[in-house]
Amino acid sequence: MTDSETVTVGRVLTPRTTFEDAVIAIEDGHIASIDERADDDAGGSLSVPDGIAVPGFVDTHVHGYAGHSVEGDADALVGMAEGVVETGVTTLFPTTTSEGRSPLVAAAEATVTAGERDHDGAAIAGLHLEGPYLNPDQRGAQDPNALRDPDLGELQEIAAAADGRLARITLAPELSGATEAVQWARERGLVVSAGHTAADYETASRSFDAGVSIATHLYNGMAGFHHREPGVLGTALTREDVTAELIADLIHLHPAAIELALATKGPEGCMLVTDAIAATGLPDGEYSLSELDVVVEDGVSRLPDGTLAGSTLTMDDAVRNLVESVGVGLPTAVQMASAVPARAMGLRDRGRLAPGLRGDVTILDSDLQVQATLVGGEIVYEREGV
Repeated sequence: MTDSETVTVGRVLTPRTTFEDAVIAIEDGHIASIDERADDDAGGSLSVPDGIAVPGFVDTHVHGYAGHSVEGDADALVGMAEGVVETGVTTLFPTTTSEGRSPLVAAAEATVTAGERDHDGAAIAGLHLEGPYLNPDQRGAQDPNALRDPDLGELQEIAAAADGRLARITLAPELSGATEAVQWARERGLVVSAGHTAADYETASRSFDAGVSIATHLYNGMAGFHHREPGVLGTALTREDVTAELIADLIHLHPAAIELALATKGPEGCMLVTDAIAATGLPDGEYSLSELDVVVEDGVSRLPDGTLAGSTLTMDDAVRNLVESVGVGLPTAVQMASAVPARAMGLRDRGRLAPGLRGDVTILDSDLQVQATLVGGEIVYEREGV
């Protein structure tokens, strides 16, 4: 028996065209067709007449959501996955912070358990290790006591615990052992990114030549640009084979910094991430990020010394910020939230709305608020009143 959904909306954004007053047919979790609605078409399984259907958002860098954080607890990861669908996210890469070996192994094991569990949330596509192989001089809100040089034995243990679900490693390429870690990761098909790094231009260039392909939260956690020493920032901005993460909360980045990245790399070279922590979606107050205390005030999360500590950004807010504050067109903003991160993580079956791809669909209203979310063709979120 074929599982099917029919979604009718006011507009559908596809890679090559925009369909007005359209119908998306989904069968067995994949898009079967996208067509303009005929006069005799019924409303379908889900009807949002004024809605804008866009590809489901792919968040490759997220530490937590609504009280749940990435740790050795499968229930917490499922809670994250079920929560973020209200923000339009359909694919999630839970992201660790710098911890000891045992907590990282536990997080890997929890990712396996959560990924195999049936739930009404975003697909848990794999684990992202942000640290502990980071430069203390660019640690940001990473626990300084947990930072260390890359250790292949440790990586092998984490990878074994992840059972094929370790997807990405962020490290500082200037650290001792980083070159070997990058080679080890690339031989196993893992994505590697440069972050929390003080690498100079030559070191960064060598790491990108070796297969590092993402610059973690561009501008943040790296030395600033200097005209005689461009550093990892200048390297990332000028290389077409590097995808730059952007935290578009307008706190981590000034709109002009976003414009500069788009001007140099084009939208196809920039992807939106949230870097969200467990306080996201919750009121201002006192929280924690791993072993560090965090204070959220006016929606901004900081350590007690004022250092930014992740964010409380959501992907739908990031898209709105690009459109409303940076002047980016909606199709481009959506591309940076879906197609670009999907490509950067090697996910060829999602990130766009086209026949044959997964039925991961986010439906926005004219104010770009999420109205409904489908994951693999299943309706997992409907805003009240839809």
